[in-house]
Amino acid sequence: MTQELFTYDEVDEILRLDGRNDFVGISAIDGLIAAVAAGPAYIEQKVWLPHVFAGPIPEGAEGTLEHRLVQTILHRHDEVAGVLAQKPDGYLPLFMNHEGSVITEHWGIGFMMGLGMRSKAWGPIMISGFRMTLAPILALNAIGRKLMPDVPDHKLDIIKATAHTKIADAVVALYHHCLKDRSESRRLVKLRAGRR
Repeated sequence: MTQELFTYDEVDEILRLDGRNDFVGISAIDGLIAAVAAGPAYIEQKVWLPHVFAGPIPEGAEGTLEHRLVQTILHRHDEVAGVLAQKPDGYLPLFMNHEGSVITEHWGIGFMMGLGMRSKAWGPIMISGFRMTLAPILALNAIGRKLMPDVPDHKLDIIKATAHTKIADAVVALYHHCLKDRSESRRLVKLRAGRR
């Protein structure tokens, strides 16, 4: 790569600014990327990337802020996909921190965005026993909790309290669980694209 990427903290600062825009921060982006990279359906970059920007992907010449921003986010996707495939023990989600506390909610919102892009493909997971493996992720917000109607709120609160220590393992397990389905989904997407 001929240009310098932003750090992930810089991406967060650029996108969130004063918190009054529709863009998501790096933690939510990372959750979205985890769902895209580890989930059961292959999702093309042109489908998931606009969700980061709440609209069209910013365009800019090489070296511009817009181009560097998009390239940094794509780099994170490739980084996550590569780690999950080759060195899963090295996977670490990007959580926010505030005054010594780990904040997982933003990451969870991003993950649910990714899940929602191909909810039909996620259906079999959500009605299987494997769903409990994802409990640390699903317990993070109201959307995920609706996918666990058989688990009482007080138990989901307990799971959420230590979720930051278990989410990486859940994503790795998901990656391996979905490997065959994701490969087949990718093959079908590429086949359809070739027919156009």
